[in-house]
Amino acid sequence: MIDNLSDSMMEIKLFHKSLSNSALNFSKGIYYISFIIIILVFGCQTTKKTVSEKDAHKEQSASMVSPEKVNAKFFTMGLEARMTGDNEKAIQYFNQALQSKPDDAASMYELSDLYARGNRLDESLEMMKKAIEIAPENTWYKIRIAQIYKLMGDYESYGHVYRELLINQPNNTEYFSELSSALLLLEKYDEAIKVFDQIETQIGVNEMLSLQKQQIYLTMDKPQKANAEIEKLAAAFPYEPRYQAMLAEIYMNDGQKLKALDAYQKIKALDPNDPYIHISLSEYYRQEGDLEKAYDELLIGLANPDLDIETKIQVLVFWFKGTEVNPDLKEKAIGIGEVLVQTHPDSPRGYQILGDVLMDDKDNAGANANYLQSLGIDSSNYAVWESLLFTDINLQNFDALENHSLRCKNLFPVQPLPYLFHGIACYQNEKYTEALKSFEDGRKFVVNNDNLLGEFYNYTGEVQQKLGNFSASSLAYDKALIINPDNSMVLNNYAYYLSLRGEQLEKALEMAKKATELDPVNTSNIDTYAWVYYKLGRYEDAQRWLEKAINSGEKPSGTIFEHYGDILYKLNRKEEALMWWQKAKEAGETTEFLDKKLISKELIE
Repeated sequence: MIDNLSDSMMEIKLFHKSLSNSALNFSKGIYYISFIIIILVFGCQTTKKTVSEKDAHKEQSASMVSPEKVNAKFFTMGLEARMTGDNEKAIQYFNQALQSKPDDAASMYELSDLYARGNRLDESLEMMKKAIEIAPENTWYKIRIAQIYKLMGDYESYGHVYRELLINQPNNTEYFSELSSALLLLEKYDEAIKVFDQIETQIGVNEMLSLQKQQIYLTMDKPQKANAEIEKLAAAFPYEPRYQAMLAEIYMNDGQKLKALDAYQKIKALDPNDPYIHISLSEYYRQEGDLEKAYDELLIGLANPDLDIETKIQVLVFWFKGTEVNPDLKEKAIGIGEVLVQTHPDSPRGYQILGDVLMDDKDNAGANANYLQSLGIDSSNYAVWESLLFTDINLQNFDALENHSLRCKNLFPVQPLPYLFHGIACYQNEKYTEALKSFEDGRKFVVNNDNLLGEFYNYTGEVQQKLGNFSASSLAYDKALIINPDNSMVLNNYAYYLSLRGEQLEKALEMAKKATELDPVNTSNIDTYAWVYYKLGRYEDAQRWLEKAINSGEKPSGTIFEHYGDILYKLNRKEEALMWWQKAKEAGETTEFLDKKLISKELIE
């Protein structure tokens, strides 16, 4: 049994030497040898037991066992240890194999590999140098040492090995490829180009070679030669649309737009169903200012289901950005969004995009419908929920706002905005206790957003006023003004409620005055300012300011007309007061006292 195994190992060693003309890489060679060894070892055994280390030592000590057989035994054990992942044990065995046979190049080869795996590159290199001294014609060994040089950063030696290998095999493209890698690492670009040219003469024009040469020329700042490589590639393969696309991109970057258009048209002729060519042509025409052709090509590309929707979204981003400054694009954006929805009816993204376009176009109802479609497909997108809530509030649909905001805050419990919207909806639906709870809960989740926090306090003040908790209302408004002293809405509301209560009227007057200064065209602010004057008994000032609201050009509310009538009544102009109360009745939005005033023809507060 032992004699047969030893003979087999010596056959493997001979096989090791026979690989001088092989260009296999390390891993292929190692596992190929290992596979043959396993076959030979198990093929000559009558049982599945392996020779133990103890037995090997016994055989080594026996004078009748030759050094070659001991060497073969340890070499085998080294291979087995390496295959099981025990590299340290494998190193030990291969070193023992060398002790019995110091000129064992195969063990040196294996040790070099194991040292390299352990990042012991100096030892790995020394082993390969010794192996090559013993077997200088072994090509495999030379390839191994070249790779070690590469790992060590010795690119000169790395390239030198492949120069020598090419002497015996001048047509080996793998060797040329490795040599070119070495030259590139050494930044010897001219030599690398020559090597690639030699490869090209052997295998013909090739995409990999052309792209590699293009990159080298670009690195050398020779764009014309770089472009020539792609032109040569496209000429060699005239029916390959990808190469025409490369040409088009090059020409576009160089400002050669007519050549770019010619390349695009060739692609379109070769593959009219290619969605990307229509997107490219669309961008070309857009850059040329021909928006009609750009729009037509874009629609064709977007209508192609083979183009994934995310790519389409990225394309549309550029179109929609232009809507802010280009009204023509703004009109076309809606048509683009509709095509997207029709082509991808099962995707939430199309409905979201169309919703955004419609919302930007002030079509809140259309936007609302598309956001609902999007969320019906995928309810996990918070951004869409937020957009939906804004359209609800713009539409003044507080029932929908209450429902949608409740669902949103349940899905995203740490997002503060849904709490604010839910509170606003409950407030408008006269569910004041629910509104207050929503404001108080949501306020806890506001982080680094003073404007939003101020809105929570503002609406809290509104609700507390409705609940009759006047101290709590004032406290909330005070907090809102600490956050933002120039919030004209808070100033106006706070001043108005103080005037209704008849409290701190001088403070109310100062706040109302500031609100009108911050927002002088807001008739609600002017009305509040006039009303505080009224509560202070300064009726002439009240009349003067309220006349500004009436003559502002905006349609006054019934409240403004009613207040103006009240002021006139205090100025003892009762007939005129009755006339303005009647106007208030016709305009709507008045106090609960208006009907009594009209019946009694007297001021009732």
